[in-house]
Formats: sequence, C-alpha cells, structure tokens
Amino acid sequence: MLKTSFNAGWIYHDGGGGALDALIHGGQDNGKPVTLPHDASVARPRDSREPNGSGNGFFVEENCYYTKEFLVDEADKDKNVWLEFEGIYQNAFIYINHSYAGQCPYGYSNFYIDATKFIRFGEKNLVKAVVKNGVPSGRWYTGGGIYRDVNLMISDRMHLIPDGIHLSCVDLEEGQAVIRAESTLEYIGCHTRDVVLELKLMDEEGNLAAADSMPVTAEEHSRETYRQRLYVKQPRLWSVESPCLYTYCISVREGDRVLDEERGTFGIRTLQLDTTHGLRINGEMVKLRGGCIHHDNGIIGSAVFAHAEEFRVKKLKEAGYNAIRSSHYPMNRRLLEACDKYGMLVMDEFSDVWTSTKVDFDYGMHMADWWEHDVTNLVNKDYNHPCVIMYSIGNEIPETGNRFDAAWGKKLADKIRSLDDTRYVTNSVNMMLSIMDQIGEMMAGQTMEINSAMSSMGEMMNRLVASEIAGKATEASFAQVDIAGYNYAACRYEQDGKEYPNRIIVGSETYPQDLDVNWELVEKNPYVIGDFSWTAWDYLGEAGIGKISYGESQGMGFYADYPCKAAYCGDMNLLGDRRPVSYWREIIWSFRKAPYLAVQPPQHHGQEHHMTSWSMTNAVRSWNWSGYEGKPVTVEVYTDAEEAALYVNGEFLEKKAAGQEKKARVLFETVYTPGILEVAVYQDGTETGRDRIVTADSSVKLQAEADRSEIPADGSDIAYVEICLTDEAGNLNPEVDKAVSISAEGPGTILGYGSADPDSEENYFDTTAKAFEGRLKAAVRGTGQTGTITITLQTEGCETVTVELKAV
Repeated sequence: MLKTSFNAGWIYHDGGGGALDALIHGGQDNGKPVTLPHDASVARPRDSREPNGSGNGFFVEENCYYTKEFLVDEADKDKNVWLEFEGIYQNAFIYINHSYAGQCPYGYSNFYIDATKFIRFGEKNLVKAVVKNGVPSGRWYTGGGIYRDVNLMISDRMHLIPDGIHLSCVDLEEGQAVIRAESTLEYIGCHTRDVVLELKLMDEEGNLAAADSMPVTAEEHSRETYRQRLYVKQPRLWSVESPCLYTYCISVREGDRVLDEERGTFGIRTLQLDTTHGLRINGEMVKLRGGCIHHDNGIIGSAVFAHAEEFRVKKLKEAGYNAIRSSHYPMNRRLLEACDKYGMLVMDEFSDVWTSTKVDFDYGMHMADWWEHDVTNLVNKDYNHPCVIMYSIGNEIPETGNRFDAAWGKKLADKIRSLDDTRYVTNSVNMMLSIMDQIGEMMAGQTMEINSAMSSMGEMMNRLVASEIAGKATEASFAQVDIAGYNYAACRYEQDGKEYPNRIIVGSETYPQDLDVNWELVEKNPYVIGDFSWTAWDYLGEAGIGKISYGESQGMGFYADYPCKAAYCGDMNLLGDRRPVSYWREIIWSFRKAPYLAVQPPQHHGQEHHMTSWSMTNAVRSWNWSGYEGKPVTVEVYTDAEEAALYVNGEFLEKKAAGQEKKARVLFETVYTPGILEVAVYQDGTETGRDRIVTADSSVKLQAEADRSEIPADGSDIAYVEICLTDEAGNLNPEVDKAVSISAEGPGTILGYGSADPDSEENYFDTTAKAFEGRLKAAVRGTGQTGTITITLQTEGCETVTVELKAV
C-alpha cells in the first residue's frame, strides 16, 4: 500500500464549518494556510475567562475546521484510496467533495476513511475535517484540531488492510525464536485471483534473518487472515538495555507484479507474569521504574513530532526510567517508535472515562457506542511495537465499584485479548472513586471542622482506600484483568498480597514524594511489579496541582488561578530540564551514586509552607540569591551514602547522617554566602562523592545551541534550540529573567517559544519571552524549501547570538 504524507496544503478556519455558518458569512473564507500537525489551541491567546479555566490551563477550546484540495491520478481510478487521521481533537467529521465520509468522536484515536467512492480521479478533490470541541472536553490540556499526522493511502483492489500485519514471538529457546505472522488480505473485486504472500525479516544490518511465502487463492469481495511462521536462528532480543529491532517486509505478489507491500519494525522478546517472579522479559525479572505522562510537549502544545517524542524518551531514560504510562489516552505512533528505538516499556491506556463523564463534553458521551472501534484501532496500532507490554482499559473509572457497570471492564478486556493474546491487560483503579457512592454512608455520624478535614485528607483517604469496603467493591473489576492497577493505594500492597494471593499489582499512579516507601514495597514483594509516579514530565493544564503555597492560610482550591498554565509536578519541567526530585528518584532506584545539591528559596525560609500531594520540595539548583546575603537558607542533599558534609567557600560547616527525616535526603541549615556550595558524602567513613554549585557573577552572557543540525524542509519534524543565560565563565544564573527576543530567517519558522515558568502570561507563539531559572527553548520547523535557517536571539546588554540549521 502506497502511504504518503498528507500534511501539507491545508487551510485552517475558525468556526463550526456548517452549512448555516457558511450562509451567514456569505461564503467568505477566513482561513489561513497550515501544515499539519497543527494544534489550534496553543496558537490562540490564553483567556482568564475560558470556561475550562485551570483544567486546561486557560487555553481556548473552540470549534474549527480544515480544508484541503488534492489530486489523485487518473491512473489510480481502479484502486482503493484511504485517508488515515492519526488524531483529531475532537468529534471529527470528515467530508470529501461535500459528501459525508465518516467521523470519529474520540480525540486520541487514529481512524481511517475509505475515500474510494468519493474521489474524482484526475480532477481536483476537496476534503474537509470539521472539529466540534465542546467545552470542557477534558480534565487537562487537550489541544485542538488535527494535531497528529494525516496520511494518504492508495492500493490495488487486492491489498493488506491498514495495520493488517501482526507479528509476535510465540516461542523462544536457546538459539531460536519462533515468530507468528498474521496478515489480513482484502480483495475488493470480481473473479478469483491467485497471489503469493511473501514475508521477509531482516536484522539491523539488513541481512535476511528469516523468510516464508504462502500461496493464496483470493475469492471476490473477501477478507481473510493468513498465518505464517518464521524461525529466526540466533535471534537478537529486544530489551530495555538492548532495544534490537528487526525490519519486516510483507508483499502480495501476482506473478512478477507486486500488488501491495508493507514495511515496519519489530522486536523479538517474550513476556511472563506470575506471583513468584513478577514480570519477566526474556526470562529476566523486571521492575517497572515508571512515570505517567500527558500528551503535550510544552511550547509546541499537543502537536506530534518524532524529534519531540525522541527527546522526551531519551531524557527519561537518562533519568533512570524504564517505563511510561500514557495518561490517559492511546499513545501516538511517533512516541511508540521512540520507545521501541530507545528501550522504554509502555503501558498504553484506553481512556479516562467509560460510560459516565468527568467533565461535560468528554469521551464519556460516546464511549458506549464507539469503544470497539477505538479499542480495535488502539491494539492494531500497537501490535508490532515491542515496547508495549500492557494495555490499561481505563483510569480512575467510578464504574469499577459498581457491580453492573463494572461489566464494561470485562467487555474491554475480552475485546483486547481477542485482538492481542501476547500482552497483559490492566485497569488503573482509584479505589476512592470506586466507592464514592458509599463514602457518605461510611462517614455518617462523623463531624470535622473544615480545616482539620483538609489537613487530614491524606490520612482519611488512606483509611478509606485500605478499608474492607474498598477491597470488596473492586474485587470483580480486578478479577477481569491480568494486572491490578492501583492508583494511590500502596497502603494495600501487602494486605492484598495475602488477601488475594493470585493478584499481580502495579502502582499505576503514585505520589512522587512517596517513592522511597513505595519502592521498598516493590522490591520486597515480587507480585508488585512496579511504580508509575505522577508525573514524569510536567504538562499543560491541571494548573498548579504541584505548586507550593506559603503563609498561615492554605488555599482550598485544587487548582491555581490564572495565569498558571501548568501542573508543575513533573520530574522534568515543561522544557525537559530535570528538577531536583528527579535526582532523588534516581538515587532511590539505585541508578545514581553521586550526591545532588538543591537549595530552598531563602525568601520563604521560616514561612509555613503547604505542599500538595504531588509536590515534595520547593528546592532548586541555584546558589544565586541576590539580596539574601547573610540570611538563613535550607540546603537539601540527596544521597544514598551514610553521611554528608556541607562546605561553603571551602569552609566546613557540618556533617550529618543522611536519611534521618526522609530516605536518601539530608537537610542543612546555613546562611547564604555567594561563592561555592559543596557537599561531600561518606560511606563507612570513606568519601564516595561530591557535588557543588557555583554562584554566577554579575556578568550575563546569552548562549544558544540547536540539538540537531538539520531538519526536514517539508516541516514534518522539528529541532529544538536550547537557550540559557550564564556568566562569562559559563555558569548558569537561574536568577536572570531577562526578556529574550527571537526571529527566524530563511526557509524556517518558530513553531513554539517560551520557558518552563508555570505562571507566565506569555503565549508560546510570542517572539519575546522571559527566561525562567535561566533557560528558554524554541522549536524550529521547515517551511517547504531547502536552505539555511538562521535563528537570531537578542536581549538587552548581551551580544546577539545566531544559530544555523539546514532545511533538507
């Protein structure tokens, strides 16, 4: 099947795109040219009055539509034509030459439109994609519009269906792997035809690893699935440590003519699951060092690009993660490809809702009618990706505690298993939500003053979650899946290991500050296979759930007010820079031996501070605190050593035992004195490591560097430009918040620009932004021509900096 990009040449329009709308505006065109992927929401100014408010970070959600004119060659008039939309948010209606061609309500589902009967071969055609984005449509920043790729697919009447080849390793012994290949062949035509299915598997060097051919007699208007077996000698296995990928090629031949062909990658690996060994990959026990991620990429919003997803996966791998959970939506193709390439395990999640909505216009309005379509496309998309080890059928679904509605879990699990018997199914359950209808009865007769209730909420939640009622209410839902996903329920790990001896558990969502306790339980109990923290990467929307407030009165709201746009609870900030909690996590996982220094802002020293459940510290990596010289300051040291000694400008201050107040952390009280802050750590009296932070001097230097030298001219991918403000010696100065302007010359454009500041009022399409903690980032995209792109950066008092990229 010939598959080509269909991203160029679209026109974006505001409004609903309906017939009456066109009549009112007299047919006037308010459109502007865009190249997909395109996030309509991030391209609009934020609005403090936006109905979804903090939930989507005050980004504007509105209806819109896209149009495109295109030609299909007259020579293809006897072929089949499809359009694949990898994701439109949301409620997409597709029209071809003014005729309704299909729709897909779910904003995270890929879907196919059979365009064959609508196409005028050899003539101009018009496709229109209408987006009905009701507000609110999600609990976090959703983005809007055609934010993933679109593909045009043309094939012979005899063809493999889209995503129609499934490969899996069904047996692995020393020296040999047995690969099962299932190919679905469709023939939309008359008369019987004799063809050959030819399958080849090549190793990373391009050598033939295995091959098979199968003669097939295809009857008219038929669709059949055919199974082949390949035997790979001395296979190279895919794993987190060594993500080896094979390339497959399957062709449909009629004589010497190739009618259809599909290529892709595949990894050979096995999965095992039991209560004695937990999860095993290729026979080796694996504990999931996991993190949850939302789907936006900060400054570029929800638009999907391969480089952005590879950047994210590589950063998380460097920080010690070996698994990510897509929360709470089916993962995009580019992210799956990056996880395959770099060895990141995946829990791919179906949805945040089933039959009851969480906000007014979310997928709960459509799930009961569309779940089979969307689950099928999720599984077919994932099937050949070795990174995917389990599917989650839902996140914090209230129906899981209802004995009738819980039956939806069985429907979903059964459907997935009918499509893919090689992976596991989980359900990410929040037991508090599962028993919400019973909490009133459980709390009857108990009275509590509101401030006391808020301060003891964590303890109250733990009591409810650990209760027998919560266990009994979710028994049926957990019995339907292979792995029980516990959201914020680590208090049940050991009691449920005894109560339900056949249950495998994963911490599908956990508080970041609890990793030290949770990881001990994961390592201690083989049936607890891992921990997924909320969250690995900061994201837009759910504004302020990880922020820390100061003063005597604690805010009662769950979210922060405008202008806050980000959750601010990620190990990585919006730009992908690691925050201190990331280094503490890496030490808990035993992946980091060197100590790490961070400093609590002295302006809040001694103030009462209030953390949410999704925050652990307000410390930052800085020893620049102008105006607080001689003032008290708290220093945090993360280390797995026994002791830590603190030095300021070479002067020894104090040595303390580590891990007394919290595992792998020690706090020091000192006063801020510019210069060098240093720590030495000791094990059995022997120094095992040091870390230091240097005060940047008053000089300011603007620096910038692109993370790749070339980008595709057609705009199909991006490069990041990392920007920082340092002193002349190169020391980052997190205090400097200068406004930096950016411009592009040549065949390129600035797709997004800004900082990780959760409270900035700046838009990501602005050409001037203030640095946050000394850093900014820009995303650069090609505009269609080849040549040199010059990015120019300017700020007052510094030399102008230029960065060059090639559009090829």
